[in-house]
Amino acid sequence: MFFDFKFWHFLTNPHQLANQLENSSMRGFKKRVLFIAFFGVLLFAVRDIWGMNTESITALLSTMTTTDYTIARYVSVLGALMWALMYMAFHFFGFAYILSRLTAIPFKKLLPLQLLVTGILLLEKAVLLLVFTMKGATTSVSFLSFGPLAITFLDSWYIILFLNQLTVTTALIIALQSRFIGAYTGHTERKGFIWILIGIHVAMALIVAAIGFIPLESLFHSFVEGGVGSE
Repeated sequence: MFFDFKFWHFLTNPHQLANQLENSSMRGFKKRVLFIAFFGVLLFAVRDIWGMNTESITALLSTMTTTDYTIARYVSVLGALMWALMYMAFHFFGFAYILSRLTAIPFKKLLPLQLLVTGILLLEKAVLLLVFTMKGATTSVSFLSFGPLAITFLDSWYIILFLNQLTVTTALIIALQSRFIGAYTGHTERKGFIWILIGIHVAMALIVAAIGFIPLESLFHSFVEGGVGSE
């Protein structure tokens, strides 16, 4: 038997996806993968072109020529596209591999689940971009996370960045993964595994927060000014 992969349907019914993957063959999955990949690349490019996370480039206008600044912008967009591919590849392939090692579920059976997860993450970024565009400004923390609350009473920027990674989307993804794994394994691993899922996402948030302390702005200046040359 065959069934069609429907993103919005299985997003709210991951248990049905798990059950059908065990008993039927899936159709239309590759098209959804290509669509999500295209949407992700386009989204990251638009974010960069609009100006999100490009504050360090703006400063180059005062120290470099217009041509050098234009080149820097192209380099920034290229970097955003590369990051988009790595970001989606990790959540699609990488996280599926991690879950396959922790459960008895085959790697390929977890890819449809992680496509849903990747789509959710991209939708979250799209919502943030839409709101920031309407507002005409960006913030260093997401209004969908604990970041805005944390920044009001905490002085540790690391903890703020960590809490900024714990969003409404994180809770939704954990619930989605838990329901899928529970349905696929017959609910034998769901109760204990949900704590493992929470631990994985918390660990990822800690790592991402630590990456936030890497002096990317200084590295970008060194790369652009060293490769292009400034006047």
